[in-house]
Amino acid sequence: MENGLLSLLILACIIICFITRVIPLGIVAVLGALAMALTGIISLEDALSSFGSDTVMLILGMIVVGSALVETGFIISIGEKLTRLPGICNNERIFLVLVLLIVVMLSGFMSNTATVAVFLPIVASVARCSGGVISKKNTYMAIGISSIIGGNLTLAGSTPQIIAQGILSQTEGCEPMGFFDLAKGTFPLIITMLLYFASFGYRLSRKVFTFPEEREGEALIKETAGQPVRNGKALICGLIFLWCVVGFVFNIFTLGTVAIIAACLCIVTGCISVNRAAATMDWTSILVLGGSMGFSKGLHQSGALIRIADAVINLVGPAFGPTAMFGAFLVLAALMGNVMSHTATTAVLAPIAIAVAQSMGTTPTLFTVGVVIGCNLAFATPVSTPPLTMTLCGGYRFKDYVIVGGMLNLICVVIALVTLPLLYGV
Repeated sequence: MENGLLSLLILACIIICFITRVIPLGIVAVLGALAMALTGIISLEDALSSFGSDTVMLILGMIVVGSALVETGFIISIGEKLTRLPGICNNERIFLVLVLLIVVMLSGFMSNTATVAVFLPIVASVARCSGGVISKKNTYMAIGISSIIGGNLTLAGSTPQIIAQGILSQTEGCEPMGFFDLAKGTFPLIITMLLYFASFGYRLSRKVFTFPEEREGEALIKETAGQPVRNGKALICGLIFLWCVVGFVFNIFTLGTVAIIAACLCIVTGCISVNRAAATMDWTSILVLGGSMGFSKGLHQSGALIRIADAVINLVGPAFGPTAMFGAFLVLAALMGNVMSHTATTAVLAPIAIAVAQSMGTTPTLFTVGVVIGCNLAFATPVSTPPLTMTLCGGYRFKDYVIVGGMLNLICVVIALVTLPLLYGV
């Protein structure tokens, strides 16, 4: 069988497994890369070399740093101090907006899942002491959504951009994204989200969430959220985190090198142990990242991506210019991201979007931004992103996500369709 058709068949199998989840996502991605090698489409070295790439080093390092920030109590200390400012807990709406703003900022630099794991117990504690002024059901879902949107601020906030960055870096003729390139497209979405939950979204939540306040289920929140604050270690970890930000902004070294140095410093200084770092590592993300970069090489080298790109362009016709095609990928990513893993969605759509952009003579990086942000606009269902799944302990029903989260999801997609082409010059 011709390599192009064979690689398309492998891609079809990968997509089916991603959707059905009969096999863990990380294993599917690795098997996809190995299948490309075993069938002779690419070499075994090409299939596996991505696991040593700078992009993988970036996610490895930042996961360790993020875990150390939680482990030392640095994040918990900041969160508790800010959410207990005088007068804040006397008004649920003001409290909610403040917490969402904090969660958004933190989610850009550490795992958004870890951020949610930290703030759910903080909010639960405040709710218990507020005399009924603050409720978990009016805040938990919003926290999950804000962490997803905040994860778009940098390359380290969520896995879709890490996957896309890896594919970009491995594709000839593509310029990888900078650490903060996604931020300018994310700020309008952050403002939209804050305004939504400060006004209409808050009123809608109070109307829709008619169920009793959930008293059980907090055991679902990660155990790391309850770690005591270790002041000396927290300060050291905070300084290491600052080093990361400075290194990323001024390009002191490559992004992966900065992150790995920071991770090593966290371990050497005792902010987190080697065993704890390994235990909190998101191995699924690592496997999906390395594997997707591997099978994307196979799709590219076999010519399958060119076929897909030509088919997409011929299907929609010449009336679809670059801006319209950009919007089509964003909408498709948002739809798929709500029904299957947003990580898997990115692994499937990013190489296709890059190939289509190249065929249309526009910048592949911009199409990739559309796919990444689209995949991260997934809060109409609780099934595709761990941060939102964790908020189920607030007692929500599936329809609650569809109504409250879905309304914001739709608004954000429209905002992104309007602002991203203007901000990135598609």
